[in-house]
Amino acid sequence: MAGTRIEGRLWRLCQKELRETIRDRRTIFTLLLMPLLVYPIMSMALNRFLLTSGEIDDGYTICVATDMERDILDQWLSSPLSVPPEAILESSGNELAKFNAIIIPGISPAEAVLSNQADVGLQLSNLETGIPTATFYAYRGDNVSQAARRVVVERLQWLKLSQAEILLKQRTKDYRPPLTVQAEDVGEVEENSMLATIVPLVLVLMTITGAVYPAIDLTAGERERGTMEAVMASPVPRGYVLFSKYTAVVAVALLTAVANLIAMFTTLWAGGLLGLLTGGDAFPWITILQMLALLVLFSGFFAAILLSLTSFAKSFKEAQAYLIPVMLLSLTPAMLSLMPGITLTGALTVLPLINIVLLARDLLSGSADPSNAFVAIVSTTAYAAAALSVAAKLFGSDAVTRTSDKSIGSMLRRPRESSPVPTPQAAALMLALLVPAYFLVSNGLIRFIGNSDGIDIQWTLLLNALALIFTFGVLPITAAWLSRNNFKTTFQLRPAGIMSFIGATLLGLGAWAFAHEAFVIADALGIGGLSEQQIERAKASIEKMREASPILLIAAFALTPAVIEELCFRGYLFSATSGVVSPFRTVLITAFLFGLFHVLTGNALLVERFIPSTLMGLIIGWVAYQTQSVLPGIVIHFVHNGLLNTVLYYQEQLSFLGEGFDNQAHLPPLWLSIACVLVLTGAALVWLANRRRNGNNDSISGDTITK
Repeated sequence: MAGTRIEGRLWRLCQKELRETIRDRRTIFTLLLMPLLVYPIMSMALNRFLLTSGEIDDGYTICVATDMERDILDQWLSSPLSVPPEAILESSGNELAKFNAIIIPGISPAEAVLSNQADVGLQLSNLETGIPTATFYAYRGDNVSQAARRVVVERLQWLKLSQAEILLKQRTKDYRPPLTVQAEDVGEVEENSMLATIVPLVLVLMTITGAVYPAIDLTAGERERGTMEAVMASPVPRGYVLFSKYTAVVAVALLTAVANLIAMFTTLWAGGLLGLLTGGDAFPWITILQMLALLVLFSGFFAAILLSLTSFAKSFKEAQAYLIPVMLLSLTPAMLSLMPGITLTGALTVLPLINIVLLARDLLSGSADPSNAFVAIVSTTAYAAAALSVAAKLFGSDAVTRTSDKSIGSMLRRPRESSPVPTPQAAALMLALLVPAYFLVSNGLIRFIGNSDGIDIQWTLLLNALALIFTFGVLPITAAWLSRNNFKTTFQLRPAGIMSFIGATLLGLGAWAFAHEAFVIADALGIGGLSEQQIERAKASIEKMREASPILLIAAFALTPAVIEELCFRGYLFSATSGVVSPFRTVLITAFLFGLFHVLTGNALLVERFIPSTLMGLIIGWVAYQTQSVLPGIVIHFVHNGLLNTVLYYQEQLSFLGEGFDNQAHLPPLWLSIACVLVLTGAALVWLANRRRNGNNDSISGDTITK
């Protein structure tokens, strides 16, 4: 009941913050008036630019096939009847357009346009048998080529209309059209057009603009006005107050993003420019929903950044002074997206802001890569969590004072007193660094090995182990050292009974079968699934690994991951999470993160690994909860990985066992029965060995907090 009352107060507090923010006239101006005023003006300017961008002083080039066709074209265009009236010329600018007919030996007019040797291609047919047909070719998506064809087609249409009027005045019945005009496009639309880059950039910048003022007003503004005391006196935890302000900032930023998104696409559609952006005339509802989901993510990220900066500002002006450099710095990566050749690959997938702009551009052009999109989304989510944790730490006991001594510099200093476990804020910061570090190190290692001819397999295994130690080992240890966390309680380095280790060994021997079945079921459901190329590449890697010593293979792919990954997930993250959520949620969160990191291997997105890895994370997490130690989990992890690698290494020698090691096939019922007995026996031993401790602990963190 108490939790329900607090949640109700939190909901009312969020409503209060949002209501007061939306009432502000400056928020309404940013939210509604700017999109209504800016985008129609931008659309008209863009329309005018596109209409005039194709004009060339030296004239357009039209490729024809023969001298006779060139003479016919010159005769048509030089006729006074092909010139539109003066009023139309003044509005369209066609009086400046000149045409140079050329002949390029060896290629057709359409091929000349494709190779950019001509602006327009002309193919004449039916010259002797009937009404001539003039087919004009233009490059699809090219403004100059499209404008040139538009002008020449208009000239010929005026020629036909003028001749028809003359014959009508003569009242002759022998009229027939002088020619038939057709238009065709060649080539493909450039995936990363300038408009497809500008649209996400404008949307992101407008979202930033919508979030700036509420973030300042709800923190530094209230502190300056002296109204923070009333908010902090509300009967809810201090973190809930910050969360309500964060919710209000995200809501305003998201409403601004939605208003800008709808206004921009509606304006482009009404102005006839939507085809240049999406390649079609239909309203892109799916693309808009994808962009909206991306803007939700970005709103949450940038709102956390803003609150982390404004939470320690003493006044409105001071907060503005802090945010001006941030806005300027935000323009730098955003402008990089406009440069040619910039794609969402490599380090750019984890670079804040530019990864969102590039991903939005790829969504608009339909060329988004799932692996890079996944990395960009995960990294941005991690950055948002880290920024919000910084804001929570700055939004501390002195939140109501106007002379707060909190600063970003104080965040970098080690605390004077040690603490038993990391705070959730410190864990979020560590995760925010872990995502880009893991991505860059793994991709850098793959690139190094790929560019190194004849590198020994032993060195490859050693480099893989060192990369794992650096990312999942050095970063958590460094974070614990900087926060003065007790290493024994932070990484759960407590001893466990012999029965727990026996149960962990049995769990490791049997759990691999259920992880395998989860993999096969996920593949049958269409979740991930290895392609033929990936399967062949995996087989080649296995053959190469058989050249190494089995001891080195077990050390690199079983022992190192078991120790390092467990210290990170069931050690550092487990202890940091257990102090704020229930045991079930602690196990679930760490298992989810464990599975998430196993999805991304280098530059490949192996979705099929998520379910079996998360399943193993749940089993090991349950054991960590039961034993309050990371050591049995290391045993499970080592036995599981060691068994799989041993089977792969000696697959030919174990062929007498029959089918069952194929990644795409279910295991025999006998094997599953044996695995089930091993898992149940191991779980029972772990539970029996620790039932007394579990009965005395009210929560997963009870033993940790008292030490």
